[in-house]
Amino acid sequence: MNYDVKCQLLIIGNSNVGKTSIITRFTNGTFSPNYLATVGVDNYTKIETIDNKNVQIKLWDTAGQEKFKSLTKSFFRGAEGVILVYDITNLESFTDLKLWINSIKENLGEEKESIPSIIVGNKIDLGEREISLEEANKFCKDNNYEYFETSAKTGENIDKSFRALVKKILAAKSDDDDGDKQQEGNIKINSKDQKPKEGGCGC
Repeated sequence: MNYDVKCQLLIIGNSNVGKTSIITRFTNGTFSPNYLATVGVDNYTKIETIDNKNVQIKLWDTAGQEKFKSLTKSFFRGAEGVILVYDITNLESFTDLKLWINSIKENLGEEKESIPSIIVGNKIDLGEREISLEEANKFCKDNNYEYFETSAKTGENIDKSFRALVKKILAAKSDDDDGDKQQEGNIKINSKDQKPKEGGCGC
């Protein structure tokens, strides 16, 4: 299928929070409890129709066992959106969200600190949790992230969370395009204004 626009997403979070399971559920509609831990970075691609556009979504799945300490700018190069994943049954994975957020800021630089991002609390199918919904919502609100709770096993809210992030990216792209057009228009107006009148000395 042809596409109108493409988006590149980076999926980060501690090991065993279900990043690969989330991606596989979204891209293939499947789930397996026996995924091997990601080594380095894997990538996946899916085309979705969002806001009347065919969007090629490229997903980069990072190795959570490396944690925030090993992430470098090369992991973030070209990323247009970030999904931070934690496991609602694992307190450490939630606590480490602060460190992952700092890693985003450090690796993207000040000019891209506001890159479209969401936080996903995975494994709601397990029926037990170490982080309450209220606590998770408060953290996300305090840090200006939209929050989703998902189950890679059942598929609950998987598509919804990805589509929400892609919509944020498309909106950001649209704003950038409008800003570029406005700047081009200003340049044309300014150069016209600076052109000396015919017959004048230009002083």
